[in-house]
Amino acid sequence: MTPSPCRIAALCLAAFGGAAQAQNLGSFRDAPQSAAHYAEPIASATGDCARLGQQVTAVEGTRLTVLSATAVPAAQGVPDFCRIVAMLDPEVLVEVALPMRWNGRLYMRGNGGYAGERLDAPSRLALRDEALKRGFVAAQTNTGHDAIAQPLGSFAQNDLAKLVDYSFRAVHLTAQASKDLAAAFYGRKPAKSYFDGCSTGGRQGLMAAQRYPADFDGIAAGAPVLNFTGTMYDYVSYAPLLAKAGFTGEQLTQVGRAVVAKCDAIDGLKDGLIADPRQCRIDPRQDLPGLSDAQVAALEAVHRDMQHGGQSVFPAWPWGSEAPDASGTSGWAEWFVSMPRAPAATSGAQALPPGETRQSAYAQTFLRYFADQPASRPDADWRSFDLDQGFRSTGFISTLVDARNPDLSAFAARGGKMITYHGWADPALNPMMSVGYYDAATRATPKLGDSYRLFMVPGLQHCNGGDAPGVLDAVTAVIDWTETGRAPAALLATQRRADGSERSRPVCAYPQVAQYLGGDADKAASFACR
Repeated sequence: MTPSPCRIAALCLAAFGGAAQAQNLGSFRDAPQSAAHYAEPIASATGDCARLGQQVTAVEGTRLTVLSATAVPAAQGVPDFCRIVAMLDPEVLVEVALPMRWNGRLYMRGNGGYAGERLDAPSRLALRDEALKRGFVAAQTNTGHDAIAQPLGSFAQNDLAKLVDYSFRAVHLTAQASKDLAAAFYGRKPAKSYFDGCSTGGRQGLMAAQRYPADFDGIAAGAPVLNFTGTMYDYVSYAPLLAKAGFTGEQLTQVGRAVVAKCDAIDGLKDGLIADPRQCRIDPRQDLPGLSDAQVAALEAVHRDMQHGGQSVFPAWPWGSEAPDASGTSGWAEWFVSMPRAPAATSGAQALPPGETRQSAYAQTFLRYFADQPASRPDADWRSFDLDQGFRSTGFISTLVDARNPDLSAFAARGGKMITYHGWADPALNPMMSVGYYDAATRATPKLGDSYRLFMVPGLQHCNGGDAPGVLDAVTAVIDWTETGRAPAALLATQRRADGSERSRPVCAYPQVAQYLGGDADKAASFACR
C-alpha cells in the first residue's frame, strides 16, 4: 500500500503554514523501488565530528565558522550522525548532517517564500531526518537571514549582501561546504549531489542549473518562482480589484466548483480534475452567475495576460486555481483573498500582516525592498503603486532573483538531470511560468529531453494540497535517471482521501497528458500517457 501522504507529521502540519513551508510530501516515498538502490550505505565515517571545524575553515575564499559540532545518537529510526551548524560570512547559517553510515550522496533541501527559516523548524528537521534514514548527507541553509527578526523581504533593506545570498550565493556555498565537510568526515566527496525544493526552492534548483551547473547532479524543482519579478508585479496588477471584490469563502468555493464542473469532462473523464486548464474557457458573467460586477472584473483581470505598454508581459492564470481542496476550502483562500488559515504551532510560518493576502504581502515587501535595488522604499504600497510607471521586466533585481535563462547546455553537457513539476491548480505561482520556461529551454538547448523534463499535475495546488492525486516522489525519479539512465516518462501521484481510500494517477512528461483507457478511474493503471 502506498504510504500515507502525511507520514511525516511535522510536514503535514506545515503544509498549512504558508509558503515558507512549501514542499511536496512525497520525497523518498519510492526509495524501496529505486533502480539505483540509493538507500544502501556504502561508506563509514573515518573522521572526528568535533574536529571538522578545524579542518574546513573556508569555502571558495569565504570564511566558514563552525558554531557547533554535535554527535547525535540514533533515535526513533534516525541513525546516529554528526550535526554541524556553521556560518558562512556574512550571516549565512547552514546545517550539515553527516550519518555515520553513508550512501555516498549529498541531499540538499530548498527554502520557501522569502526564506530565512530556522534550521530547527520541525518541518525542516523532519525532512532532514528522512534523508538521514536513507544514508544521505543532508544540508540546508537559511540563505543569510532570520525570517522572525527580518520578516518577508525586509532583510534586503540597504543590504545587498543579504539579497545576493538569498538570490543564489547561499545555496551555492552551502553545497560546496557540505561537500568539503563530507570529504573531511568520510575521506571522499559525494559521488552524486541532489537538490530538492519547491516554490522558492524550485527557483533555487533552476538557478543552480543555470548559474552553477556543477553543484548538483540531479535537481527536483517544484513550482519554481522562476520569474520572480514578473510574479510580484502581476500580483500588484489585480490586487486592488480583488480587494474591492469582497469574495466570501463560500462564494469562492462555489466559483471553484462551477469552474471544475464546466471543464472537468473536456479530457473525456468526469473525475473532478481539469487535465489541461488551457482548454478551459470560462465567461464569468455567463458561467458563474450571482457575482457582482466587481467580482467579475477581478476574475477577468486574473485570467488575462498582464499588459504593459500595449504588450503582454506576464501570462494569464489558467482557470482552476479557485477549486476547493478536499476540505472544501478554495485554493484562493489566503493567496488571493484575505482568509488565512491559522499556522500550526509547530510550523514556524510567519503570520501575514493584517488585511493582507499572501500575494499582496509578498508583493508589498518586493516593492519596498527589492524592486528598486539598490534603493529601498519602505513606504511603497501596492494600493497606490503606479504600475504603468513602476513596472520593470528586466533590470538589476531581475538579474539577481529571476531564474529565466533558458540555456541549460552547460548543465546538460556534464550529465545533469532535472525534473520540474507544477500544479495546474497552483494559487500561489502561475503554472504557465513553468510551461513557458520549458518551451523556451527546449528551443535554446538541443536534445533537452535527455536532461530536463517537466510534469504538470492536474488539480495540485501549491507544492501540495488540492483535491487531487498530488503526492509524488520527484527525488527518487531524478536519482534513478541520473544514476541508471532511466528517464521518467511519468511520475506516480497519489491521494489519500479522508475516508482512507486512495487514488493514483500518472503525471506525464510534458507535453503528454494522462488519457483514460477504461477501468477503475482511481487506479493509475487505467491511464496512459499520450
